[in-house]
Amino acid sequence: MVPVVCTGPVSYTGQEALRRDIENLKAALAGRSVAGAFMPSVAPSGAGLNEHYRTNEEYFAAVGDALRTEYKAIVDAGFLLQIDDPFLSDIYCDERLDAAQRGRKAGLFVESLNHALSGIPEEKVRFHTCYGINEGPRIHDAKLKDVVPHMLRVKARFYSFEGANARHEHEYHVWESVRLPPGKALIPGVITHASNIVEHPELIAERLLRYARIVGGENVIASADCGFSSQACYKTEVHPKVIWEKFKALSEGAALASKQL
Repeated sequence: MVPVVCTGPVSYTGQEALRRDIENLKAALAGRSVAGAFMPSVAPSGAGLNEHYRTNEEYFAAVGDALRTEYKAIVDAGFLLQIDDPFLSDIYCDERLDAAQRGRKAGLFVESLNHALSGIPEEKVRFHTCYGINEGPRIHDAKLKDVVPHMLRVKARFYSFEGANARHEHEYHVWESVRLPPGKALIPGVITHASNIVEHPELIAERLLRYARIVGGENVIASADCGFSSQACYKTEVHPKVIWEKFKALSEGAALASKQL
């Protein structure tokens, strides 16, 4: 992996690519009945390392100002905006940082993102964080309980995180002690992007019901742990035929959970 480094003033130059992506998604939805659609965009924390601005605070504020162009265009196009921020969880995997350093860095990430979201209604925003895109041991992943206080400070209505990952499935218990603010909703992963096993709809329903019994069924949306190919240059480890079977199971499992609720 080659790190991205800022060596000059930040500005937004992706207008043409953004226009193309918006038009492609609109075309894909044409003539279809859908409850809604979202487009992902990176959080300011994912824009790379600072070697130009005097402080990281100044750097991330500048990145946020630039990214607001993309955020606003997605919302203005009629889509929900999903902020992808695995970098927030990464803080709590970094053994080079002590507790105070982790808290300060997480605070900076959240503040810079909220700055970038200025003027965008919370109900139009989904926030996603996760622990990695590959199939691996995941022994050193962050704990959800450490990330949650920072995640809930993000000005979003929906919060997406991994729940089907075998290292994290038990973490639904976090919501027994952490209060979900009124008007907010959880989007737990109930299928995983890191295995070719297709989850059974009954297991998916069971996973959803665990959350629903704690925070209320109206506050839970079924999802995948992460994108199946979460970088443009990343070759997914799950075969596309299996991905579609997983989505089919996700739909069936969500229907089962709704029926039981």
